[in-house]
Amino acid sequence: MPKLHMLHSVTNTINTSFILQSETSTIVIDGGFPTEADYLYNYLKNLGGHVDCWYLTHIHDDHVSAMTKIAEDHPDIQIDRVCCNFPAGELIDAWEPMQGKVTSSAVRTWVMDTLAAKAIPVITPKCGDIHDYDGFSVRVLRDPHEELCRNINDSSLVYRVTVGETSLLFLGDLGVAGGKQLLHDTDPALIKADYVQMAHHGQNGVSREVYEAIRPSYCLWCTPTWLWDNMGPGGYDTNQFKTVIVRGWMSEIGGIKRHYLMQEGDHVIEL
Repeated sequence: MPKLHMLHSVTNTINTSFILQSETSTIVIDGGFPTEADYLYNYLKNLGGHVDCWYLTHIHDDHVSAMTKIAEDHPDIQIDRVCCNFPAGELIDAWEPMQGKVTSSAVRTWVMDTLAAKAIPVITPKCGDIHDYDGFSVRVLRDPHEELCRNINDSSLVYRVTVGETSLLFLGDLGVAGGKQLLHDTDPALIKADYVQMAHHGQNGVSREVYEAIRPSYCLWCTPTWLWDNMGPGGYDTNQFKTVIVRGWMSEIGGIKRHYLMQEGDHVIEL
């Protein structure tokens, strides 16, 4: 039976790290900061050390760097290919010049140069592409629309995974504009999903209308406790984040059977 592994953060930070595994196929979605790489490496080793495809949603450091560190430092993890579609470096820098202490385009260069140096094939997906594996398939619902994007988060690819009759939607860090475009351009039947990865770690991502269209039964929150509770100087819900608002949306939309919280530790979900 295929399984979804949702990994926690070993450093108590935002961390989007998923592994889908059947008896003969393994894919990874994002992976987290470089500080998560050692944990993810050991986890993959325990699953056999072979990745059929590593899917990246967008070029932010907290989504691509664990993969890049593993590719650099651990050749015993066999990565057959990487699936990504990043905007050009100059466009990325126009949107967001810096990520921490480095330019955003430098993060892009690090990823792509590492994959080239390690001779790991890169596929550039387009909307509508379908990748079939033993036990599940991945469909690309959205690729970066440079004329519609104004920031890196809205360059996020959206992946829809189907396992038999079960569907999972991975939104990356998609924001309001990207979510609006997703609703406009996508068959509503493909947006509806049983599981949804909450966009942008559950705060300041897509609008409520996107979640109303998805109507999930299960929500996947890549959200540490401090973000889940929007902890600030005054305690609960006194910081700038919108997580508590989004939690309220999901309660009002209804039909949620379970919220999977990263803060609870690793989850292994049979699909």
